Amino acid sequence: MSGLRGLMVLVALLVGAGGAQAATIAAVQDDRLPNFGGQGLEQRLDLIATTGADVARVDVLWSQVAPTRPARAADPGDPAYDWSRYDQIVRGLARRGIAPLLDFYDTPRWAARGKGRSAAPRAADAGRFAGALARRYSGTWPDSEGGTLPEVTRIEVWNEPNITRFLAPQCTPRRGGPAPYVAPRLYAAMLSSAYRHMKRANPDVVVVAGVAGPAGGTPRFCPERGAATGVIEFVNGLARERPPFDAWSQHLYPIGSPRQAVFLPSWNALARIQRAVDRIRRVPLYVTETGYHTSYNRFHRYFVSEKQQADWVDETFEAADARPRVELVTWFNMQDNPSWTGGLLRGDGARKPSWDRFTAQAARHPAPQAWLP
Repeated sequence: MSGLRGLMVLVALLVGAGGAQAATIAAVQDDRLPNFGGQGLEQRLDLIATTGADVARVDVLWSQVAPTRPARAADPGDPAYDWSRYDQIVRGLARRGIAPLLDFYDTPRWAARGKGRSAAPRAADAGRFAGALARRYSGTWPDSEGGTLPEVTRIEVWNEPNITRFLAPQCTPRRGGPAPYVAPRLYAAMLSSAYRHMKRANPDVVVVAGVAGPAGGTPRFCPERGAATGVIEFVNGLARERPPFDAWSQHLYPIGSPRQAVFLPSWNALARIQRAVDRIRRVPLYVTETGYHTSYNRFHRYFVSEKQQADWVDETFEAADARPRVELVTWFNMQDNPSWTGGLLRGDGARKPSWDRFTAQAARHPAPQAWLP
């Protein structure tokens, strides 16, 4: 264990000595991580370690790993695959004692059939890639550095499949009547295929479903752009298909404080989502994205002051601790960029007040040994 990680563990133990440690696990995501290589990647991984979080969420962009169709798509050794960047990330996180939580999305051109990067792929294609991902990071795959690549025990199937930006189509227009929303059926097929392939590759992997975006309602008519399926309608649609999964993931971006916001989805509406998921199967709940923006940006018009963001970091973990079914909370994002200003760091790398609040919460919310590499 590195000196830095050892210090973080010591802090957690000291905090725990004054009271019981919280059951919720603190995680962070750095969406810049897949864009770095070499020494730049090592510095980025060091920065993640400095947060004290034991878990880091990482987007696996399918189109970058498989720019051309693999001949043996379920085999991670197929020469069409380029895992080099993700091998470095998974290996680097493991060296720092941090568990990766992977999600995959971004349909390759060959799988999109000319319909764009958010196009719903054939379920079989998504399933084979999921199986290759799970097998490569099963703890048994040979590492080019010798030995084997680290095991990744938790993988999310897709990202925000209830929002057009990530999965299309959500609905199909119908003249003079309500729009049929097809996204739940498309996602259920992908999830079922992914589950089979992932469990075949590594029976111990936890398959995380949903990864549902913050859409509260479902439009009656199919809009030309920006369609989304409300989270309850999305879950109810999955219930008709009954796909298998081991955990449910939800993204929360409340308008208002975690204590006071009541709209769907929010912390106070989480029980309603949980009840809907329980009708399919009773599983742990992960909040794999949450946060507050500190300036206007293209995705969020609602923003707060940096002081308010810091205060609401604490309230976020209080809200999670009050809900025993919530096992994980991921702050998104680690650093601001022009399109997303919910970071713990400003765009220039300077720390916001929320940085210290998050690191303190990470010390109080360590991952159990079963999660760690």
